[in-house]
Parts: sequence; C-alpha cells; structure tokens
Amino acid sequence: MFQDGQPPPRRSQRLCYRLTLEYDGSRYAGWQEQREARTIAGELRRALCEALADPELDLGGAGRTDAGVHALGQVAHLRTTKTLDGETLRQRVNDLLPSDICVLDIEPAAPTFHARHDALARYYLYQIALRRMAFAKKYVWWVRDPLDVGRMRAAAEVLRGFHDFTAFSQKGPTDHSLTRDELARTESRLVDVHELTISLRPGLVVVRVGASHFLWRMVRRMVGALVAVGTGKLTVDDIQRLLNSRQPSEQISRLTAPASGLFLERVEYPREPVQREPVDIGTRLGLPAERDAQRRARKPEPNRLPRLPRKGHP
Repeated sequence: MFQDGQPPPRRSQRLCYRLTLEYDGSRYAGWQEQREARTIAGELRRALCEALADPELDLGGAGRTDAGVHALGQVAHLRTTKTLDGETLRQRVNDLLPSDICVLDIEPAAPTFHARHDALARYYLYQIALRRMAFAKKYVWWVRDPLDVGRMRAAAEVLRGFHDFTAFSQKGPTDHSLTRDELARTESRLVDVHELTISLRPGLVVVRVGASHFLWRMVRRMVGALVAVGTGKLTVDDIQRLLNSRQPSEQISRLTAPASGLFLERVEYPREPVQREPVDIGTRLGLPAERDAQRRARKPEPNRLPRLPRKGHP
C-alpha cells in the first residue's frame, strides 16, 4: 500500500516521490548524467533502478551543479510504477550508493511535482578560508591575501538585484531536457539575485547567494570578483562597470573561484517555510572547530583560593 486505505496503482500509473540528498561532489563530473563520466544523477539513477527494479523510472534534479560542486539540500523528483514505503526505499538506495552521496529523505509528492520547474529559488553557499586548513581543504577556497570584507560587502550590494549577468557567466553546454521557457530564460542572461550576503565565521568568509535560477558558473565568478575586490585587485566601481557592460568578460573569467568551496544549500518551493539563516557547513560536515572560536567560547575559570604549600616545603 502506498498510503493507508489506497489500493496499489495500476502498472501504467506512475507515483511521484520527492527526494532530498546531500553529496560531496569532489569525485564527480557534476549532477547531470553523462555517458562517459561519473555523475551524481547517474549514480542515483543506478541505485534507484536496482532498488526498485524499474529501468524506466523518471529522475530529475532541481539544480545542475557543476563538476566538483557539493550539495547540502539538492532536491530531485522520481516517477516510478513501483510502490514502496519512502523510508524503506531511502535505506535501500543508500545501501547501493557510494559513501559520498546520501539520500536524506524520500516522501510522496503530487503527481505533477517537478523538482526544477516548481522551484521558486535556489540558495548557494561559498566558503573562503582565511587560513590553511587540514580537514576542510576539499570544501573551501583558501585565499592567502588579506580580505577587506567591508569592500566585498559594498561590491555585493552592486550585484544584488535584477541584472544582466552576461559578464559574470559563461555559455554552458546545451541541456536538451530544458523547456522552451527555461531555454529562453537562460539565453536572456537576466537574473534576479534577491540575496547576496557575506558573513564571517571562525576562519572563514561565507558568501550566500539566492536567486530564482543561476547561469552557468555565475556563482563562482561572482565570488571570484568579490574576492578580487577584497584583495584590492578590483574596485567597487569596476564591478559596476563590468555589470553594466552586459558583455562577456575575460577579466572576470580569469577570476572564477574553484568549485571546492561551493555548496547548493537548499531549494525553495511554494508554501514552505523560508530558512533565513544559512546552514553551518562546518557543523554539518563534522569538522573540528577553530581553536580561536573555542578560546572565545571558553568561560573563564572561577576565582580559586591560593594553593597552600605542602608540609616540608617552603
């Protein structure tokens, strides 16, 4: 039974599930399935097909993360003729997946649910390390030069809003799964960036970007440009000039931030609570806390009486 009181669906009737998953993208050529490369969606499809014994299932993701990019809350839809309890399916699929891909939740969804088409917004986090890190090097970009976060925030204000982001993106490979409206939106280069914040965490500068959609390599080029402002290689006026040019920029392309620090944080859908605070990636990954943060958090010891000398000692 799919739900109490409901008969199993006919063979021709497909059920829809919503999947939430996390992954370390270091070893993969991105989300999108490719014939000659190992991808997140390819591994997930293989595991689902085996768990459900359904080679004809339909699978689609909300965000097409690039090679090396990670996810904390990627969302996918699954359509299948097989009936299985969501938790049982989750356990079966996780047993079949590599250790760096994990399905967090599987729940029934409306028959028309589409992970990409129904999404209102996507949020990305980018971690910039202020020091060399032994444990987190796969998940950060270590910038050795000092960063002026005030200047970076001023540049972020320029990029926030509805703009043509041609200078901060690159024409990506053709995705034949896109609808006509999605193709038109991608070609328009117009994006509404409704959130772009820069926060400080122990040993890190974290950039959070939220928009309805993103162009290829847009987040990584925005972050690279912000870091260039922070190091003094670019000015806030340079960012404004490049944005207004509406032309591809070789200068910006050379500043593209590495994939290692980028995470798809979450995908927002209608009638769901909005998560205002970004995910603490360090806590999520179980990484050791910064020593400085531990020292600041440590409470001072209470006043103690002086130790009395032992007998026989002055």
